[in-house]
Amino acid sequence: MAYLPKEERRKAIILATLEVVAEKGFAGITTRVIATKLGAATGILHHHFKSLIDLKCEALRFLSRKNESNCIKMAQELTPTQTLLKLLSFNASAEERSEVSIWISAADEATREPEFGQVYAEENNKHHQWLCNNLKEGAKAGEFTLSLPAELAAWKLMAVAYNLYDISSLPHTNLSPEMAVEIIKQELITTLGVKSKDLASRLLPVNKEQTTCISTAKSPA
Repeated sequence: MAYLPKEERRKAIILATLEVVAEKGFAGITTRVIATKLGAATGILHHHFKSLIDLKCEALRFLSRKNESNCIKMAQELTPTQTLLKLLSFNASAEERSEVSIWISAADEATREPEFGQVYAEENNKHHQWLCNNLKEGAKAGEFTLSLPAELAAWKLMAVAYNLYDISSLPHTNLSPEMAVEIIKQELITTLGVKSKDLASRLLPVNKEQTTCISTAKSPA
């Protein structure tokens, strides 16, 4: 591996880790596999991270910060409704689909590793807070009519979207992306008072290999 300043080398390790996680999941990664992806010896990982679980946690935090930055940019350029619908859209890029697989794997890893589970919960709490702010801004602008307090509505939307997209992405499920979209549309109408006409062309289902979720999903945005 070519010489890099400390912070750039640390970032390169994290990016290589995320690539491996997208392929194998958090449960399938080892320092050797990451080092091979990086083109370096395993010692470099131990030099920058105290353990494999420490590296996993930092990789998730890195992805979460990236998602948050994207959401902040969207919120500056779009209305609250447009921002929310863009996050919920099934039209995802290859990079977004890769990130979705990482967040799905993170949910599983959180049940196995307490330290990782804490980080996963913290990042979801941040995403919840961002979504709360989006709903409050939308309500203030007259775009949403909340049937629940923003804090509860945000958790409800996260839970519904996460589970629907996870299940609809499984290879043998009876829940199609089209069905998931219809459920989410009804949830937005019921919980947020979004008008049907505003949903007509926003949540577009594609094939199962192109599904994404509310935070490029499961990411705090």
